[in-house]
Formats: sequence, structure tokens, C-alpha cells
Amino acid sequence: MKHLYSLKTGALILSFFTAIYSSAQSPTLTTQGTCNGVVANFNTNDNGFNSPSIYGSIFDSSFYYNASRGYFTDYSPPTRTNAPGFPRVMNIISPPYNNPNPTGTFNVGFYYIVNQPNVDRFQVRIISLTQTPNGTVTNVEATSGVQFFSAWSTPTPYVDNGPNPTPLLNGFEGFVCIRLIDPDINNANNTTFRVEVSYLINEAFFAVFDNLSIGPLNTPLPVNFIGLVANRNTNDNSVSLKWDVGEEVNVKEYQVERSDNGTNYTTVGTVSVKGKSIYTLTNADVPATTVFYRVKSVDNDGRYKYSGIVKLNGGSSTSYADKLTAYPVPVKDEITLSHKKLSRNARITITSLDGKVMKVITPAQGSSNTMTNLSGFTPGMYFIRLEDEKGMVEVVKVIKN
Repeated sequence: MKHLYSLKTGALILSFFTAIYSSAQSPTLTTQGTCNGVVANFNTNDNGFNSPSIYGSIFDSSFYYNASRGYFTDYSPPTRTNAPGFPRVMNIISPPYNNPNPTGTFNVGFYYIVNQPNVDRFQVRIISLTQTPNGTVTNVEATSGVQFFSAWSTPTPYVDNGPNPTPLLNGFEGFVCIRLIDPDINNANNTTFRVEVSYLINEAFFAVFDNLSIGPLNTPLPVNFIGLVANRNTNDNSVSLKWDVGEEVNVKEYQVERSDNGTNYTTVGTVSVKGKSIYTLTNADVPATTVFYRVKSVDNDGRYKYSGIVKLNGGSSTSYADKLTAYPVPVKDEITLSHKKLSRNARITITSLDGKVMKVITPAQGSSNTMTNLSGFTPGMYFIRLEDEKGMVEVVKVIKN
């Protein structure tokens, strides 16, 4: 639990909050946005979002994914049920998205519940991830500055009529829609963007984040890779690849890439989109040593996204894992979890060494690979726990660099 802080610290936390988030290169203009296309509603899973504790100060706090209510909140029984401390800062980070808006602009919309929207504040950052031959380069491209919720929405009184109402969740609800205009937002083919939303809350009441939008109604959803398996055919030195997809929107083709060292990849085959949920490709003349595979989905506009990575060990007939494994380890940003094929109601929980829940993931039904991002995590050791629908538990340790 956070300690309760006097409101006299409000000026200090606001100064700290502003300093942390003022690193975009060019000044950002803000206007009312267009936000009628929701890309993450959290009704069934956390959509790859996380809320790391990154500030390292007494004002730090976290959102938690509430699966029963389908949103993120800082109420998390049994860990956090009493009145939270204030003022406090909470931060939530999305997975990478292609920018559906013109270069130089980015729309961000989200639903909120806060106690005093004319006192509580938020801030939005747009963070680019650019793929280069030397790795991923991350930059803050735009920041909205600290804004009052009431300045960008029409708050209405919130009444919790659902089952098992959340205590200390009182106040107002609304939907913020803001457009960030900044020349640093460059829609290059090798660049995706994360959305980071931070709340500055000034009361001992819980808050809610839900329904992220990044643009208009026709915003293309990224393809959802469910699983990738590589099987070695010893009779002809080939490898058969099979991958499952969901939410296939605006995708032109899939490019299968192979690596001998897990770092440098080359394209070994291309498959055109046919509206299927399962795709296959055979890679001929594969060495008997350890190899790595991934699939690159290429959109009609040239933007792309990668699947997780599977490792086919030398002498092994399949990359399929009947137990929980993680790759790569140590991890820098993206990590692929390989596991047995999962049914509904499985859950993956990532905790820190001191037992703090950092992230909860609901894997896709039928998946054998689950990707997640640890880029906002502090370097150190973490435990990844998989609980299947029958209550069977597996745990692996990973090191975050």
C-alpha cells in the first residue's frame, strides 16, 4: 500500500511529473481529436498493456488489469483494497501500433473514471520504436503536457451498477480524445508507436483506464499471431512452418524469416494472405544445427509486425514446447513464451523478485506462443507463471537487461 500524502506535496509531484515527461524533441500542439475506433477494450484480456513502476519515487503507483470488470484500475484485491495514497502517479503503456493517422499527428482517446476531473490530470506520450540493423531505437516523439480530464471531455457522474462493485470508486466518468501534432511523429515503414498515458490523482479514491483509441473508425487492427511451430523433416532436410493468426486486417502477405544465431534474419519464403486462420510454408535445405524462425506480416501500406520467435534445436524434430519456456533470455524488450496449446481461462502472470505483480496476460485460446513486452520493466529478475484452465502451474525465471 502507498502511504497517504498531504496535498502540500501537490506542487512537488506536479513538477516531478512534468519533468519526467518533457523529453520530446519538438514542441507538441494539442487539439480535439478523432477517436471513434477503439483498438483495445480489455473485455477479455489486457491486450499486451502494462503498468510498470518506473518513477522510483514515493509518488509512484500502478494500474492492474481487472479481468472481471474488463478495465485497468489501481484497485487490486487482495493486494490493494484500502484507500490509496495521494497524490500519486500511475502510468500505462500500450504495445506497439502502426500509426493510422497522417505523419506528424497522432490521435489518442481513452475512457476514464476519476474522482475530480477538474482537479485530477493526465498526460499522453507517443513513443516510437524504429527497427535498425543494430536493434530497436526508442524515442519520445510527442507529449501532451499535463492536462485536466475536464478540459478534454464531458464528465458525467459515475454509478457502479455492476456485480461486486469496486469500493472507493466514486466520482465521474468520461472519454478523453486528444490529437497530438508534432513533426517528430514520422510514419516510416520500420517504425511503430507506443501510447503512454499517465494519471495524476489527488484523492484517496481509485481510478480506471479503458477503451484506448488511436484514431478513426477504420483504424486497422494489427494481425494477432496466436502460434508458430517449426517441424524438421529429416528425410529431406527441410523444415515445415505453421502459424495461426487472428484479427487479420489490412495484411498483404507473410514473410518467413530464419536465423542461425537468433539475431540476424533472412527471408526464406513468402505466403500471400488468403483469409485463413492457419498458414504453412516449407523451408528447404535447412542445416541440422540450431535455427530460429519468425514471421513478418506486411500490411497493404507497407507497414509490418513480427510474430514471436521459435527455436528449433539441432537434432530436435520440433520447436513445439510441452512446457513453459521463454526466449530470448536475457530479454531486452520483446519476449516470446512457448507453452503447450492452451484452452480458455489460462493466465500468465509476471512478478518481480519481491512478489509484486507487474503484468497479467490472458493468452489467446488455442495459442502455443504468447508474446509480451518488458521494455518498461526495471532490469533484474522476474518470474513468469502460467496457470492453465485445469489449475496446473508452471514457472520460469527470466532476466531483464
